[in-house]
Amino acid sequence: MSDLPPPPPPTLELQCFGVPCARLNGSPAPAELLRRKHLALLVYLALSPNRQRTRSHLVGLLWPETGEAQARHSLNEAIRRLRTHAGDARLASAGDAIVLRDEGLQVDALRFDALVEQHPAEAARLVLGDFLEGFTVDGAAAFEEWAALERERYRTRAAAALVTMGEEALANGRESIATESARRALALQPYAEPAAQLLMRARALAGDTSGALAAFHEFAARLAEIGEQPGREVAALAERIRGQSWRRSTRLQTEDEPALVGQQRAHGEAFTLVADALQRGPRALFITGDPGVGKTRLVTECLERFALAGAVTAVATPLESDRDAPWSTLRTLLRTRLPRSPGSAAIDPGARAVLAALSPEAFPDSAARPPADHAEVAAALASLFRGLAGEQPVALAVDEAHCADGASIEALSGAMMQLAGVPLLLVVSARGTYQETARALIRFQGTVGRAGGVPGQAVHLEPLSAAETQELVLANSAWCVSEGDRDRLARRIFFETSGNPFLIVTMLRGLAKASVLRADALAWPRPGVTIEEPLPMSVPSLARQAVLARVAELDAASLQLLRAASIGALAVDPDLLAGVTGLMPGRVAELLTVLERHGLLVFDGERYRFAAPLIAEVVRGERLLPGERRALRARAAAALAARQDLESRLLRAELLARIGPAGVAFAEAVAAAQAALAESAPRAARRALAAAERALEPADDAGRRTLAELRARVPT
Repeated sequence: MSDLPPPPPPTLELQCFGVPCARLNGSPAPAELLRRKHLALLVYLALSPNRQRTRSHLVGLLWPETGEAQARHSLNEAIRRLRTHAGDARLASAGDAIVLRDEGLQVDALRFDALVEQHPAEAARLVLGDFLEGFTVDGAAAFEEWAALERERYRTRAAAALVTMGEEALANGRESIATESARRALALQPYAEPAAQLLMRARALAGDTSGALAAFHEFAARLAEIGEQPGREVAALAERIRGQSWRRSTRLQTEDEPALVGQQRAHGEAFTLVADALQRGPRALFITGDPGVGKTRLVTECLERFALAGAVTAVATPLESDRDAPWSTLRTLLRTRLPRSPGSAAIDPGARAVLAALSPEAFPDSAARPPADHAEVAAALASLFRGLAGEQPVALAVDEAHCADGASIEALSGAMMQLAGVPLLLVVSARGTYQETARALIRFQGTVGRAGGVPGQAVHLEPLSAAETQELVLANSAWCVSEGDRDRLARRIFFETSGNPFLIVTMLRGLAKASVLRADALAWPRPGVTIEEPLPMSVPSLARQAVLARVAELDAASLQLLRAASIGALAVDPDLLAGVTGLMPGRVAELLTVLERHGLLVFDGERYRFAAPLIAEVVRGERLLPGERRALRARAAAALAARQDLESRLLRAELLARIGPAGVAFAEAVAAAQAALAESAPRAARRALAAAERALEPADDAGRRTLAELRARVPT
């Protein structure tokens, strides 16, 4: 007799989720092993404690209606047949017990149990259907009862795991996967509110409002069948989706945004941080990147996800002129609905007085007390945010923060350090490199995500790759039907834009509207010619054509207002426009909305501004004759003469420097520069000095000395 150990049994795989089946050594098991009581015996033993049960227990489970002797014979015969196919060593006897050996045994339900607590998303991927779906064993009531209990247990745990997997997918911007996960969860637990909310949010974030509301109505109808109704949170979510209150107003009135393409890692990190802020906040997200790579789009996506969860949101988009105005960014945030939101009554009276000193219009009923320092403002902000967050989450954003004043950034950073556990999100975007970034912004960026600093993360957006550009082109060029043309167009656009998303989308929208441009776009490169051949059309020219195509859609009154706005600053001044055009203020307000709807202007919650500097440049350069430009500038300069605020004086000086007379323009610019220096506004001073130099007469030596003296006083 050989002393060698018996060979290991064949690998046995048992699938319990979905239609149950078995595999031996990777191949489908023979029919004998798949007989219902044989498969039931294997599954039951696999899921039993220590993979074993007594013979008497198994007899009562699967053969309860036969006599004792017959039942034991049936059990023994089943074991014999299973050993024939699964190996003698697979089923062992231990006294009166039958043991299913672990070696080479793989069971999806066991794997699920091992993963579900620590790795729920991975566990959810194992759930291909219901536990023992459609599987019954005649005459085995005890087994059927056990299977029903296990089925319900796995349904509950699998539905929760599927929701977790869906939330992870949603955090990574994969709405379709989140939708599928939510629907699978609802198939297992039809009345599970977390799954219903996940499905509604996934469809809403994908832009499918109708689908989101349909999911709510279907869920409500199922609950009505059992005499229940949706909970308060689900109903509130449906109301937010229905009213579109969670979406920023600019998104409702401009063209549909293309789907997020590329930057998966950065977007995933950002959206995961949003979820963390809702659950464990506060969190700060610092987004950097070159112009046009999608910073503002990501800011908007993050705030909308927070708003969809019922948050109150506020956004500030400072312009370059705001950097020298202390507390200007903070004032913009406070002029939103933050001070009027639920929870604002809980603000400490001292904190309210400090904030009222910075923004009296936001706290009209509060006595103002000027703050002693930035730390006191930070504490007052923390009191405001803590009170608001007691009622709903809070999301704040400073887009284009390289233009923000340092005082506001320092106060926001300090407030974040005092809000442990508060559901608050602060999103800050800035250019990756900027000549005059405020020191406070640099300090804040350095503390985000660091030990002892502000909890959060910094993400950097890069241009799209060639493959990502092709994906975006294919999804947004329905007019291009030939596969070869689409490939040529994608290569052409990537070469010209270097993967800049803004330029890519601008080109695609221009081509969609202006069919006369398509021939040039597809004419390069010709077959057999290298990609370095000179191009028939440049990005700037195509971008200009795209802007002109939008302008061509305007009515006469809207075009008149846009032309007048183009001769001023990027921030649009409605009162100045009324004075320049002769239109009534109410009519100006109506036309600004029209221009916003056409994507030429955007509204940041406080003011209108051009959606991009290129738009103002194109309108000013190509929709105004030289004489018209001069006349508009003259009327604007005259309208600004009565204003004494620094920004108005700067704009008047810049306009006069272009139209003259030179002596008056130079004097105005020098006076504006001196005022800027008196207000410690070096950036404004440099603008004024640039206007003065433009107006300086070649022979004016005294003026040249004045400029030199003023430049020496401007801080470097």
